[in-house]
Amino acid sequence: MTDGPARFEELRRRYPVFRYERFAREKSPSRLIAQFRFSAPPHISFVPEISFDSLPGPWSSIPGEYLDNVIFHLGLIELFSYWKATSSPVIEVRAGHLTVDQVRWWEDLLINGMGEFFYRNDIDFTSAGFVKIIPKPNPATGNGSTAYPNQLPPRSLLTIGGGRDSALAAALFRDSGQPFTCMMLNPSTAARNIASRMTAAEPVVIKRSICPELLHLNQRGFLNGHTPFSAYLAFLGAVCLLLYGYSNVIVANERSSDEGNVFYREKEINHQYSKSFRFETRFDEYLGKYLVSAGRYFSFLRPLYELQIGKLFSNFHEFWGEFRSCNRNRSESWCGQCAKCVSVFLTMYPFVSTAALTQVFGSDLFYSDQTIPILRQLAGLEVKPFECVATTREIVAALSLAIAKTKEAGESLPPVLEYAAEHIPGATDSSSAAAILGSYGLHRIPAELEKILKSALT
Repeated sequence: MTDGPARFEELRRRYPVFRYERFAREKSPSRLIAQFRFSAPPHISFVPEISFDSLPGPWSSIPGEYLDNVIFHLGLIELFSYWKATSSPVIEVRAGHLTVDQVRWWEDLLINGMGEFFYRNDIDFTSAGFVKIIPKPNPATGNGSTAYPNQLPPRSLLTIGGGRDSALAAALFRDSGQPFTCMMLNPSTAARNIASRMTAAEPVVIKRSICPELLHLNQRGFLNGHTPFSAYLAFLGAVCLLLYGYSNVIVANERSSDEGNVFYREKEINHQYSKSFRFETRFDEYLGKYLVSAGRYFSFLRPLYELQIGKLFSNFHEFWGEFRSCNRNRSESWCGQCAKCVSVFLTMYPFVSTAALTQVFGSDLFYSDQTIPILRQLAGLEVKPFECVATTREIVAALSLAIAKTKEAGESLPPVLEYAAEHIPGATDSSSAAAILGSYGLHRIPAELEKILKSALT
């Protein structure tokens, strides 16, 4: 198969329509399995599934139309992972109804959430009619998306991925006495270890499988790339509100996620779009209007930068050996060679002893030559890494704090910090660090929960 844009155009010609055909649910007293069927005629089909276990008794009283609605929507966001293989110009939705406003909402999410995929595959996604979502529901699918109208227990689900941010949110909730339950999808060892340290209820664990057919297509040269995973978790949370009886889906997305990576075809590409404040706001509105009327979706760490999170997290020693933000080795040791490792290491360095941090990461990353090219990217001298990392401004501020800390201890600068002091503008000027550490951004946290965060900052 040809490469680049030519491959993209060839696939769109061969597969002009991608279909969300239907979904099905199989239930027992304590388990529900949802299955989705997608196809790209004439010969490609996918049937992924997801399972919800340990369901409480009351879930079976949820009327089928509302349960079907949230599962139908979970299939819509699942669709992104399979549509990308062909990038068909038409997405035909037969599994359920969508209004004109909903179609616009989903097309907006596709364009913004798949930005990195378009950039890496050199796809012009700005042309008129690039992709159209066309609802063609079967009469048997009902009359439309109706939000569940009843109240739900005033309880919170907190998504846990195993990284620093969700570990901090969980720790703050635990220490405040705020009741919550951890929600985990295909949990890593790190996520399970963090959840085990909570005094909350037994965690909600969901299992999702990816169709092997998709992996086979990738091997044959079909398109592949990043999808908005945090958006998937948001819709997964909406299903869990009904199945497990909760009213809040809480995430730990930070202010830093609003910064994009690169401008491509005059559009900002943001690896973290589905963690951004814009997505949070839009999804919370969509949740209440089309999915669960009494449901809420918000980020508990939204007002904070990663540097502030690093400072707060330095107070929770018991999690230092448990969390894994590294995307290469989520359950094992830190790789120490990726942008995520360097970002987390650097934004904790000013607040944790070098010995303790070296024990966490397995080595001092400031003595590794591999850190320097990553640091240049993080500091904005090159394209920002497509990872969930601190903003370029924070990186420079953290470097200044790290350099100042080392000099105040009367120690010589390690090679990476020496390089930063000589080659990264602003790395020796700590004036901006105080402003970042003292800032507090926009958020949508309910007042009673915001008190917990503000108390931790004082």
